[in-house]
Amino acid sequence: MPDLTFRTQVSGKHEGIHFVRDLPQSDLVANSSFAAAVYYMITGRQPDAAQEKVFNAILVASMDHGISPASGFVPRVVASTGNNLVHSMAAGILALGPYHGLAIEDAAKTLVQVKEKGIESLEESHFAPKKRILGLGHPHYKHTDPRTDQLFALARDAGLSTEYQDVMHSVQAAVYERLEKHLVINIDGGIAALLLDLGFPPEAGNALFAMARMGGMIAHVLEEIQKEKPVRRVDESDVHFTPPHISEGSEE
Repeated sequence: MPDLTFRTQVSGKHEGIHFVRDLPQSDLVANSSFAAAVYYMITGRQPDAAQEKVFNAILVASMDHGISPASGFVPRVVASTGNNLVHSMAAGILALGPYHGLAIEDAAKTLVQVKEKGIESLEESHFAPKKRILGLGHPHYKHTDPRTDQLFALARDAGLSTEYQDVMHSVQAAVYERLEKHLVINIDGGIAALLLDLGFPPEAGNALFAMARMGGMIAHVLEEIQKEKPVRRVDESDVHFTPPHISEGSEE
């Protein structure tokens, strides 16, 4: 028979009271912001004022970036076909991937690697195999990513440790030296460094971004349902079809 016995220290009932870690959930309801409660639930530590402020800012910065990216338009398209809000949001989550929103974990693991093994470790792990370093580069921001700049400045002003932010800058400099190409520290790389400085494990990064992005998805899907007519379709003028046999004989 399958083993459905779970042993957990995350949450559960103790002496008739529902606890989250070591605290009754009612204490968190009375005294904690959502950001601070999530921080505590994942790390097992209550954030100080600076940590709470920076973590909350990360969540707000991740909440939305317009309809253009996949996590913006996909849930609206799915909603336009008659799906409910939750199913449309689920489609938006599935639209996230390594090239949009889900690069934070790998970026964080690269920063941990560099901190533990040195910047020279990038030669074997990324430069020699020509592997992209996630967290660097953006299709629109060429000089600097204003979202990352704002978060880093807020973290400095709050007195947060900048250990991994400094590592991220050293990685950026190493890429420039090797490739002679300036790649901005994008929002994924910035969040990866900040979450590590906040004490989160690398594996939490992608999920935290997805959680935050759901706030924007709710607003977009509600607008789609309430104000737009079904069903979204690609305009025929944007579909360019060429039969394979014509393409193959195009030189004749």
